[in-house]
Amino acid sequence: MQFDVRNELKPAELSDTGRRHLIRQLGEQRLELASFEYPTRRALHDAESLDARIAGLKGALEFAYSMGVKVVVGRVGRIPDDPELPKYKLLCEVLNDLARHSNRVGATLAITPSSDSVESLQGLFERVTDGPLGLNLDPAGLIMSGGNPVETYRVLYDRVLSVQIRDGLRDVDGQGLEVPVGRGEVVWDELLAMLEEGSFRGWLVATRSSGDDRQGDMARAIRYIRAVAAGE
Repeated sequence: MQFDVRNELKPAELSDTGRRHLIRQLGEQRLELASFEYPTRRALHDAESLDARIAGLKGALEFAYSMGVKVVVGRVGRIPDDPELPKYKLLCEVLNDLARHSNRVGATLAITPSSDSVESLQGLFERVTDGPLGLNLDPAGLIMSGGNPVETYRVLYDRVLSVQIRDGLRDVDGQGLEVPVGRGEVVWDELLAMLEEGSFRGWLVATRSSGDDRQGDMARAIRYIRAVAAGE
C-alpha cells in the first residue's frame, strides 16, 4: 500500500504506539507499506513557501524510515529547460539538500516526472550528487505527455525505485487522458519484460486519479498486470 502522508496519514497525528499498531494491522491483512507519497502544491523551484515544502518532505522521509518504508514519491514540478536559469539551479540545490537528508535517515525521494523528457530527467539526476535520488516511473503520465515508458526505463533503469500501474492515451487533439489499465497506450507486456531485464526489485503501485470507480479500477488493474506477467 501507498499512503499520502500529507493528507491521509500524517506523522504528527500518529504516536509510536499508533505506528506499531498500524504496521501490525497491515500484517494481519497480509499487506505491506510499499511507499509513501508527499504531494506538494508548488514546484520545488518556486521560492514561495519553499522552506515549508522542504521541511515537509524531510519529515516524510524521516517518517518513512520509522515505518520501514524506503521510498517517498513526490512531484518537483516541471524541470526548467535551461540549466543556467535560477529556477533550475534552485531545484538542484533543493534536491541535493533532500538527497543529503536521505543519506542521514535511510529513505529516498523518488520524483514523479511532469511532462519532462528523458534528457531533462537524465540531466537533473547528473546534477544531484550529494546523495540518492530516485525516479517514480509513471507510464500513464509519460504517454499522456508524448513520452515512452519503455524508453524512459531503458535509459534511467538504475534510478527507478517505484512504478505506477496507471494507463493513459493521447486523443485526436493530442490531449492526455487517463483510462483504466489495459485500455490505454502503455505496452504493459513490453514494460514488464524491461523491468525484469533491468532487475527491478521495487513495488508496482496501482493508482487512479480520475474515473467514477477508482477503487474498482485499481483492483482490476492489479488483476490485469498479474495476467500479463503470467503470459495470459
